[in-house]
This record gives sequence, structure tokens and C-alpha cells, in this order.
Amino acid sequence: MNILLVEPEKYKNWGSNNQYIGLLRIAAYHKAIGDRVEYIYGCSTPKYKPDFIYVTSMFTYWYKKVWEAVRYYKQLFPKVKVMLGGIYATLCPEHAKQSGADEIFIGQHERAKYYPPDPTVLPERPDFVYTMTSYGCPNYCSYCATHLLYGQGIEQIPFLEVFKEILIQKERGFRKIYFGDDNISHNANRHLIPLCELIIKNKLKMEFSIPGGMQASHVTKGLAKIMWQAGFRKVSTAIESVNENVLLKMGRKNNSTKDDVVNCIDNFEAAGFKRHEIDVYFIIGMPYQTLDDILDTLTFLIKLRVWIHPQRWTPIPGTLDYKRYDLEKWDLEDLYYKSFLIKGVNFKDKDLEFIYKIARFFNIGARYTGGESLFMNDLLHQLLRDKLSKAQILKV
Repeated sequence: MNILLVEPEKYKNWGSNNQYIGLLRIAAYHKAIGDRVEYIYGCSTPKYKPDFIYVTSMFTYWYKKVWEAVRYYKQLFPKVKVMLGGIYATLCPEHAKQSGADEIFIGQHERAKYYPPDPTVLPERPDFVYTMTSYGCPNYCSYCATHLLYGQGIEQIPFLEVFKEILIQKERGFRKIYFGDDNISHNANRHLIPLCELIIKNKLKMEFSIPGGMQASHVTKGLAKIMWQAGFRKVSTAIESVNENVLLKMGRKNNSTKDDVVNCIDNFEAAGFKRHEIDVYFIIGMPYQTLDDILDTLTFLIKLRVWIHPQRWTPIPGTLDYKRYDLEKWDLEDLYYKSFLIKGVNFKDKDLEFIYKIARFFNIGARYTGGESLFMNDLLHQLLRDKLSKAQILKV
């Protein structure tokens, strides 16, 4: 059979370190059973007439490009079955039916979910592989849809199987692997640590990254050290907010405290990671946040001299925060970065853009000075002491 895998067009660049893992696992599965696989971007003419078409999806607010792809290939090949799957299809199956796909696939492809993703099918060969060593997360944050996508709790792929996958990717010529788990450090003594031990023992000399975040409370000195020895060079964690009331509403009160984040960064630094290369995420734009809450979190991270990642909140259908604000009547596309329009919000869009400006300024300063320059410190002290005005920052 000829299998066509379709990655719909994106509205903007979706990060340089991302791949559609599910679609690449399906590619590996079909190649294993002898099918010919073609991977295509957007609406284009494939080399081979397909016998079956998979269209994937990502963010719910990008649904129009997904519909566009489905309708294009249904028109091009009216007798060929088109299956629509992925995150949007799983979270909004009734909405996704309007795309015109022959079938809406919810959840994971059970026959393909454990196959190592095969990036060799991509039109342009990347220099890395994006994969996951687990599905799901034991935490239930109010804004997160992980449990809606993967079910309750967490399923960790046995570390021996993960190691075999790494060997396969190395044989394919890849030397960089990005792990996109939602909680890769969960149960580390039985999962991540023995995986690192195998990597070290076999002297793989590869580079590993965790771009999506680790739970700060999990990062001990021992874990940070063995990750560095195994070849991890990019790591990340999250604080989300330093305000306890906000954390309580997020469902993160017992996740990671400020002290946990400080210890996490200290442990990474002691192991060999540079502070300004450690990514720390925090959410901005939640309806129950205030600008002062957000600034307090920002200044907390500036003092840690890490790479700061403000993340705009976009409501995800089915999550607690989506239900809290009765957003069913909104068009999915209109939810993209529009939290400031929700009733009761304490800030405006320009306020959130201001947060980005400050974060970018201090990130650049930390990169080139290690965050130690007198100018950077003076500016931080002024921000902490006087709640530095937007006008002052914008003039810098």
C-alpha cells in the first residue's frame, strides 16, 4: 500500500525543535509491514497515488489549516479514505468531523505507539529526533490536557526499550535526541536514571535535550549529575507562578515550590549546566493572575539568572480552566492568545507583551554577561524596588 502522511500547514513556525511524533511513529509502523510511506507538508501533490491518507493535527486554534488539508486531499483523491487524528481531533472530535474527514481518530495508534519515530521520511532530513519515553503525567494542572490525551496517570516505556530506540536512531545517523515527555523525571530511580546508566556504560556520545520541562522537585544532585554524564545538555523546568493562591487554582500547590526550583537550578549548575542555558517556563495571562503576580514571578526568575520563558495561556477545550470560564461559545481560533478578553481579567494584551520584552532583555543580558553585569543588576534592583515602569523598560 501507498501511505500518505500529511502535516498541515502551520500559521507560524512551530519551534525549531519539534516534530509530529505520532505521525513519525505511524511512518515507522507502515514501513515495518512493507508499505511505501510518503510524508508531505500542507496542500501539495504527492509523488504516488495514496491508498490511505493520515492527516495529523496539533493546536486546537489551528483547526482551519487542518480542515484545509483534509478537504484538499479529499478533492484530489475522492475515493481514498482520509483519517484525521492528533491533538485537535482527540480533544474536539465532534468539531473535527466538520473537516470532511472519513474518520476521526481519537487517542493513539495502538499498533504504532511503541515504534521509534522515523524522521528519515521527512522531506528535509533534520539533525535531531524528537521522541517520548512516556505518555501522560500523574499531575492534573488546571490548564493542561495531557490526561485527556493519554488517560489517567502516566505510562512509562521500559527504559531498556527506550535505550534500544536510541540505538536505532544512532544507526540512522542521528546524534541529537529531544525528549518531549510531560514528566520524564517521574519515578527517576526506575526510569531516567537507569536509562542514563546504560547510555554512559555504552559510551554512546550523543546529545540529549529536554525542551518541555522537568518537575523541579524531582531534580536531585544525583539525577542532575548522571544526566550531565550521559550527554544531556539542554534541560528545563517550570515555576508557573510564585503566588500560592494562583498555584492553588492551577492545581500545582503540591507540585514544585520556589525552594524546589532554586534547588533544581543549583543542582543542575553543580552538575555542569550553565544557568543561562537552563530554560524555566511560567504561564502568563491566566484570568486569576494579576500583573503584579506575573512581575513577581518574572523577577524571581531574573534573580536565578536562567533563560526565562513566559508562556501565554491559551484555553484548551476540556480542561478545568476552559470550563471555568464558559468558553464553549468561542470559536477555537479566537481562543489563541485572547485571554485578556475574558471577563474579569486584570490586564491587557500590551501588558503581556511588556512581560515578554523584559524577559527578552534579561535573557540576552544573561547570555552575554552571565547575569552578573552591574547594569543588569542595577536594572533588576530598580525593578524589584520600584516596580519599574513600562516606559522605563521600553526606553532601555
